[in-house]
Amino acid sequence: MSDVPERSGRSAVFRSDPATLLLPLFLSAITWSAITFLSPAPPPFRTLPPVVTFEEPATSPEVSSAPYLNAVVLLIAVGVSGVLFVVVLRKRPSLASVLSAALYLIVTGSSMSYLLLSTDHLVAGSLTLTLFLSFGIGALCTYLVRRRTGLLAALSGSITGAFGGLVIASVVPPFTSMVLMGVAALFDLLMVWKGYLSAMKGMRAEDFRTIRGMVVEMRDASVGLGDLIFYAMAVSVAVKLADAFTAVAVNAVIVAGYYTTLLLLRRWDQVPGLSIPLGLSLLLLLLRSYLP
Repeated sequence: MSDVPERSGRSAVFRSDPATLLLPLFLSAITWSAITFLSPAPPPFRTLPPVVTFEEPATSPEVSSAPYLNAVVLLIAVGVSGVLFVVVLRKRPSLASVLSAALYLIVTGSSMSYLLLSTDHLVAGSLTLTLFLSFGIGALCTYLVRRRTGLLAALSGSITGAFGGLVIASVVPPFTSMVLMGVAALFDLLMVWKGYLSAMKGMRAEDFRTIRGMVVEMRDASVGLGDLIFYAMAVSVAVKLADAFTAVAVNAVIVAGYYTTLLLLRRWDQVPGLSIPLGLSLLLLLLRSYLP
């Protein structure tokens, strides 16, 4: 999560844009709506690497190496992709802009179509219409996140984050999901501190416009699309592993962690958006799963 500087270069967090504060509430509402109406059954196909590389055992997965290896493989893929994107951003900003828009469209359209198809919510019973609607909404969301800031960008990011998070929670095995949450929280901290995300420090407001889609930009702060997907995934995993009460508690600590992260932006220009929300939600899930 980054502070978007004003033209003067001074921090603007909390000064003008209600979208920054409303974003987690939008995301929560859309995530719960998607869980209620579009929560898919287990995927009817074998999930391919790098999403799931090693099969997680049905019993005692915590003593198996599979969940931990799955999380490592996934984060290696994310890390390599992130480094390549930063290289492209520095050398070919126009290409990075196209990639950001294309990725956003693909994530939104494919996530929505997967959820509709896996829950048998075909539009007028037609696969073609279902795909057309999914990618049509994806195109609209892409337009909003690329051309708008504020509430419309926050709404677009919430839709894409909620759908993407629910899809990941449905295809990644339960304990692998928990391991992934913990590793992602540490990985984000490391990348912001010393990794490729630290390269975004000092970016001008004009630079953030180039990568809209990879980030959701409000008028005074920007949030990574991956952060929103992980927030929604954590709530979806809680529903899958525990119960609605636990999931509501996880949602609450994610929102609290998000606001805490915003407060930290008063002191630093860039703060890992996953570390506090995911760390707190993982702690709740572990207490719920393993304490009598």
